[in-house]
Amino acid sequence: MPVRIRSDVSLGELAEGYAARMLDWVKLAEVSDGLGLSRDPTIERTLAWIEMAQARESIWAWAILWNDDYVGNVVFDQIDRRAQTARFSVYLGDPHARSRGVGTTAIYRALAKVFFDEHLHKVWLTVHAENAAAKKVYTNLGFQVEGTLREAFVLGNRRLDALYMGLLADEFATLETEDIGLNG
Repeated sequence: MPVRIRSDVSLGELAEGYAARMLDWVKLAEVSDGLGLSRDPTIERTLAWIEMAQARESIWAWAILWNDDYVGNVVFDQIDRRAQTARFSVYLGDPHARSRGVGTTAIYRALAKVFFDEHLHKVWLTVHAENAAAKKVYTNLGFQVEGTLREAFVLGNRRLDALYMGLLADEFATLETEDIGLNG
């Protein structure tokens, strides 16, 4: 089944002007729980993270734009140039952007950048075992479960397994896509 790509979703520069919205989103349980935040977010920490992401070559971060409106972030870190690998994470902060293909399209566009422009060989991620929506998106984009990190994720007061998933550049290159236009 082809990956459905929206034409109204793009990636843009992650800017300090997005900090207040980002902070509001990471205060939401559905976002902070999925990210596994270990400290309470503040505007100072949020601005510092944006500045660090802009300055470091070891982090690639983009804003997800839906109809030019900022709705979330995609991030690659733990970049290993020798092995040509990076860890991936994503979140849609704006609840209206969820379950509409916005995240799938943003992830696809980000993967295309790192595989084709940055020549990575592999992208990997971890996702907690109960995050069915994320696992479905990652699987549809070609990620495969490569292992289980037993009880490595804390959600509230519970320990959950985390799935280690990976995607190789050759696998990504064979994905079929379908442009669904603006109203998908």
